[in-house]
Amino acid sequence: MGFTAHRLCDGVDCLTLPDSRFKTAQVTVGLFLPLSRETVEEYALLPRLLTRACAAYPDFTALNRRLNELYGAAVTGQVTRVGEAQGLIFTAECTGDRYALNGEEVTAECIRLLCEMLFSPALENGLFRRVDVETERRCLAEDVRAQINEKRWYARCRAEELLCPNEAYSIGRYGSAEKIEQLTPEQLTAAWKRMLREATVKITIQSDREMPEVEAALQQGFSAVEGRKPLSCITDTTTQMPELRRQVERMPINQSKLVMGFRTGCAEPHADVTATRLMNAVLGGTPSSLLFRNVREKLSLCYYCSSAYDRMKGVLLVQSGVDEANADRTEQEILKQVAALANGEFTDEDLEAARRCVIQNFETVNDSQSGLAGWYLAQALLPELITPAELQEQLLAVDREAVIRAARRLRCECVYLLAQEGNADG
Repeated sequence: MGFTAHRLCDGVDCLTLPDSRFKTAQVTVGLFLPLSRETVEEYALLPRLLTRACAAYPDFTALNRRLNELYGAAVTGQVTRVGEAQGLIFTAECTGDRYALNGEEVTAECIRLLCEMLFSPALENGLFRRVDVETERRCLAEDVRAQINEKRWYARCRAEELLCPNEAYSIGRYGSAEKIEQLTPEQLTAAWKRMLREATVKITIQSDREMPEVEAALQQGFSAVEGRKPLSCITDTTTQMPELRRQVERMPINQSKLVMGFRTGCAEPHADVTATRLMNAVLGGTPSSLLFRNVREKLSLCYYCSSAYDRMKGVLLVQSGVDEANADRTEQEILKQVAALANGEFTDEDLEAARRCVIQNFETVNDSQSGLAGWYLAQALLPELITPAELQEQLLAVDREAVIRAARRLRCECVYLLAQEGNADG
């Protein structure tokens, strides 16, 4: 599926994706800023504050009444991470204009509302209202603290900290709950103004037709920001640790979590990223992978075993759920599978099964507007965009020698184990 890309103003790029298959229109505005320990909590709270109310609709009742008038439209905000950039993602979704009962321009009105939220929030004496700040910072702090209850996610984050201790990649996308609770209206108002001045902005517009009125509204909003000077969002992909780092952390859990962090020596826009993606699929990214078949199924050493490759940072994490007594052996068997892959000890059937699985996953991207928006937002900081179909063609061109070369670049730099309390001898 094709797209049209062009620049609206300095640091604001727009991508239009005409598609008549969907009955809704969706506009996504992604604001990307360098991930920093000084600003991460401030920026993380902004999507909640900005989508809570605006000057024109200053409370939940007024805002929801307006959304209902727009056929149940929705405007949401979330925080993500792309490499070492923090992404503040605002999405407006509404019924397509052709389905409006009285010919209303629903999409344009929905985007006007989104612009009200971004550029004219609900302020009091020039600052975010204290009651709004107190409510949203409490909710975000609770969400951050609750992450520890999802042990698989928690272990992954801890492994990233161990792998990249002095790098922005080790910073969580929300920051710390303690710092969130200390945020003031003054800090957040300054952060909102700074966000509008310094963010690199990527917009996707999905509807059944070209929508110049939507582009014009967003262009006008960002062009009016005084002193706008977008910052570059650069991810450091060169750092390597001089020696393997290990850490064991203990909690009252039943199933231990083992995470091994690897540097791949390959990150966007490196030419071998596609081969590394396929290598990851062969290793542990699919149900037919070497890790799943051998470490989990054949040897029964763990409850799950999979790998994930972050092509923006160039790191690969292998995650497994184990009994602590099996942790050392599981680690050795994972390294054994990495070595086997680097030595070419996999069949053509292994390679083709992984290739088919990855291609099938890419084919599903076109099945939803959110999938397409996510696809292009993941490429927001790259010099060139590619479609799912183009990436499938690239995957078909990757041979086994390219996969072997990618595997040979893997270097294990950290091993993190989240284990049960009171079992230090395990």
